[in-house]
Amino acid sequence: MVDQEMLMAMSEMMDQKLDEKLGPVYDRLGKLESDVQYVRAVQLENNVIPRLNTIEAYYVDTAKRYLERTEQIDAMSSDIEVMKVVLEEHSKKLNRISV
Repeated sequence: MVDQEMLMAMSEMMDQKLDEKLGPVYDRLGKLESDVQYVRAVQLENNVIPRLNTIEAYYVDTAKRYLERTEQIDAMSSDIEVMKVVLEEHSKKLNRISV
């Protein structure tokens, strides 16, 4: 019986010591959990995700417009090349006339 009482006393002392040592760890863990919840709830849901959605919407809209205008841009490039040739020819003709 003495051994059992002594084991029980030692067990209680060890439990008490363990609780004393782990108390600050539990406190820090609780604070960490609350910080993570804050980051998840406030920062991600209220700030980051809405901003990403806005960026995505603008990006998709802009990409669609570029894709829709590809042919027009190609046609404009061809027109500019033709205009360069015509301007050079007219410039040469005007120089000949003005001399």
